[in-house]
Amino acid sequence: MRRRALVSVVATALTLGLGPGPAPAVAAPHGLKLGLADASFESSDAALRGEWTARARGTGADLAMLNVVWSAIAPRKLMAEFEPANPADPRYRWTGLDTAVRNAVGAGLRPVLVVNYAPSWAEGPNRPSLQTAMEGTWRPSPRQLGLFATALATRYSGRFADSTGLLPRVRYFQVWAEENLWIDLNPLWEGGSMVAPGHYRAMLNAAYAAIHAANPGARVILGGLSPYGDAERGARRIPPVWFWRALLCLRGKRLHPVRCPHPAHFDIAAHNPIEVGGPGLHATSPFDVSMPDIGRLTPILRRAIATRRVLPARPKPFWATEIWWDSSPPDPEGVPARRHARFIAKGLFELWRQGVDAVVWWYLRDQAPRRSGFASTQQSGLFFRDGRPKLAYRAFRFPFVAGRERGGRLVLWGKAPSPGRVVVERRTRRGWAPLAHPAAGRNRVFLARVEIQGALRLRARQAGTTSLPWRVRR
Repeated sequence: MRRRALVSVVATALTLGLGPGPAPAVAAPHGLKLGLADASFESSDAALRGEWTARARGTGADLAMLNVVWSAIAPRKLMAEFEPANPADPRYRWTGLDTAVRNAVGAGLRPVLVVNYAPSWAEGPNRPSLQTAMEGTWRPSPRQLGLFATALATRYSGRFADSTGLLPRVRYFQVWAEENLWIDLNPLWEGGSMVAPGHYRAMLNAAYAAIHAANPGARVILGGLSPYGDAERGARRIPPVWFWRALLCLRGKRLHPVRCPHPAHFDIAAHNPIEVGGPGLHATSPFDVSMPDIGRLTPILRRAIATRRVLPARPKPFWATEIWWDSSPPDPEGVPARRHARFIAKGLFELWRQGVDAVVWWYLRDQAPRRSGFASTQQSGLFFRDGRPKLAYRAFRFPFVAGRERGGRLVLWGKAPSPGRVVVERRTRRGWAPLAHPAAGRNRVFLARVEIQGALRLRARQAGTTSLPWRVRR
């Protein structure tokens, strides 16, 4: 695509009329971190970077996704005097990342550093043309990745100072992204056999060991996969279910454990459940995983933990590290503005109810359109390019949904701007009247059930901030 618990809590599988399936009793609400990705966080323009990082915090986001392009930070040529594990080696080019990390932390956001794209000298032998394998994707060296990860995690350990002072500590590191696509990792196949999962496992383990050694308490995130693949050998996209099974040393639908001398090491599971339709649309192939299909991956993870094909062998939080829809305006092919905002709120709920702990939205601001049109850019921002907020901004800052579970009871869910009491109101002939007063805990998520019949128009309010209205049918 364009650039918690383990699901032990897949628990609260509320349907709220958003999809088929049973609706068990509502559990106490678990949290949902919200994150944002945007090129402005890494801009060389200090004023632009500062403005949009501050706006990101104003959305209520907790996390800022920052790209760590290995090939852009490392020297272009490998020289004998270069020390790749040393964050102070003068051949490294850290300035842009240092600034982005400081800016994010200063705005109250927790950086998530996503490592991608190897320098040419860290790629494997027998490299084909760039038309066959994109730059930085050909058999990235696990050893060299481990050395770079040591430098990266040391630099942001909270104990390293550059010429301007101590650098902030970073807790979250993601190793690669969408490694089931040929544009991100190669080769995917060799002689009819899937080889990318095994090579990625070696990369992941090297980075995991290095990061934990240099930055105790850090959390290593599995690379989120593209949601769709091609269920045929040799294709340029591996379906995520196939990739996870191979990565975690399990075979077939019954998840039979196979020999695995070096199990995958990570702390947080992740996936990119980007949707081609609405947030309740299941992927057609049982091997693909769109927004309502997280349950196609969590049994694989549980089985891998139980058979020690994942280490540490304990439940993992699950993150959705990329979701988005383009909006209209500005993209005439995008989702109309009100539906776009509704998709965001509904999508966050859809992921939360499946046990997802964090969701990253791409982007904060619309990308600049190109002369060829909108097809090659994303117009998925919470803000228009000129800085005006979309309805999507309100839906992200104060998501609220309502619907009926089996039996007709009304369920109200949302994430408030702040911890504390929330008022859910219904529209009457005389105006808005209180219906329920759920409490948002420290994680700001609230959940309530109400016995009320009929068609309703609802909204949530906290102090002077209101969510977008939500309609409920009879």
